[in-house]
Amino acid sequence: MKKYIRRVSRYIIVDILFDILCTVFAAYIPVMHKELFDSLAQGTLSRIPAITAVFIVLQGLSCACVYLCMLCTWKIAITFETAMKKDLISALLHKEKQSFYAYSTNDYISIQGNDITAIEQDYLTPWIDVFRSVNMFVIYAVVIVVYVDWRIALTIILSSLLVVIGPKITGKIMSDRRMDYQNQMAAYISCITDLLNGYKLVSRFTRNNLLKVHERTLHATADKRYAYGRSKTLSLSINDAAIRIIQITSFICACALLINGEISVGAGVATFSYVSSFISPLESILYDVSAIQSTDAVRKKFLHMISTGIRKDQPVPRKVERGISLRNVDYHNGGFRIRIDSLDFERGKKYAIVGGNGCGKSTLLKLIMQYLEPDSGTISLDGIPICGLDTSACISYIDQNEYIYHAGIHDNVTIFDSYPDARQQIRDVFWQKSADPEDVDCQKMSGGERQLIAFLRVAAQDTPIVLMDEPFAAMDVVNTKKVQDYLLESRDMADKTVIIITHDVSEETLAKYDAVVRADAFRVCET
Repeated sequence: MKKYIRRVSRYIIVDILFDILCTVFAAYIPVMHKELFDSLAQGTLSRIPAITAVFIVLQGLSCACVYLCMLCTWKIAITFETAMKKDLISALLHKEKQSFYAYSTNDYISIQGNDITAIEQDYLTPWIDVFRSVNMFVIYAVVIVVYVDWRIALTIILSSLLVVIGPKITGKIMSDRRMDYQNQMAAYISCITDLLNGYKLVSRFTRNNLLKVHERTLHATADKRYAYGRSKTLSLSINDAAIRIIQITSFICACALLINGEISVGAGVATFSYVSSFISPLESILYDVSAIQSTDAVRKKFLHMISTGIRKDQPVPRKVERGISLRNVDYHNGGFRIRIDSLDFERGKKYAIVGGNGCGKSTLLKLIMQYLEPDSGTISLDGIPICGLDTSACISYIDQNEYIYHAGIHDNVTIFDSYPDARQQIRDVFWQKSADPEDVDCQKMSGGERQLIAFLRVAAQDTPIVLMDEPFAAMDVVNTKKVQDYLLESRDMADKTVIIITHDVSEETLAKYDAVVRADAFRVCET
């Protein structure tokens, strides 16, 4: 967290300076109460207009400083949260593939939307409040010693030492309960995402059971929140008891000094004002320390997320001389297992991968893309193991559910100008929907249109090896033939290796490929 605090340090310094000024002005307001009552008691009424004028000026200056402090607070919070969110997304987009897929998208959304805000509100802001409270505590203590009585100041300060007890008792409990609630909240977001994405499955037969699933998760989330609320209530109650002890001891001390005639009535009135003024920073310290401790697990989770699994600089092969080879590759996932003794994909050849559901077709491509890591064996590119290589310059991949951004065709095809749109002629051939298709949100297109955009994206990447997982599943017959002919027969693709998972096992289709890989046995049948 130190890195993010340093980014807002200049705003914090300005904020604290204005807060010190505000506290000094506010600390002198009870002095004016004292001067007023003493003037009345002594009959020196001529001083009252001056006292009133000073009182008004102090109130005005204090109000102005409060305004400036609030502006600084907003700037600090926004800058701090923006820096954390920027770093999180940057870290996620730099993660190793296996590390990234260790968490779900909902987990990342929960961290971005909930955890970072919690850290800003219950870690950064409380720390700043602690500094403000310490300023108030010191300034008020000095003013009481100078203008009221040192014994009253000593009584308030000693009784204030009780503030350290509450957070130590409740801090760990609050941290655990808060983390339980944050985790359950992520599960609730995941539940809602499932239900809404599966809307087409809602009917009079399924609606009630789907509502029960939601209610079960909702009630579990409410229970976790209530458990966190109970721990927070316990902390606040202990803090409240400590504050009341300060009030009682200060009241008794002031009464004893007044009875003995050791302080004036004005000093007594000022004492009660200062007790109230002392209570505010003490209450803040009590709450802030508990809040800071409660974010311990959330902060550790965030720091772990942005510091682990980050992709290091890797060699980037840009040419493919021979192709891809797999030797003794073994992969397990629960009860699922695939074994590939020997399999080669040669440069410039076109391969069809066929087989029944669940036999490992998609797994094969994900192993080549390093989305999955084999338990044993070697996957090589031109004889060099791909583990540790950045293959994005020479291998591109799309599946039948390729993600399409909420953007126009150009941004989706080039991934926001990441790839030069050098093959405009291809787009002109395959895309003739409208004169100005960039106005279209591609997320709203049909499945076939989205698959066509995914194909154009591969064409824009222009890699020597292309992996495609059922790329024609939702396309109409006309576009399927156009895309298939381009991939398998065009001059643009003549020297490229194309590996396509397909369920079209007709002799006419398979005859267009150089080889067919039977995924159920992972053997190559030359055509």
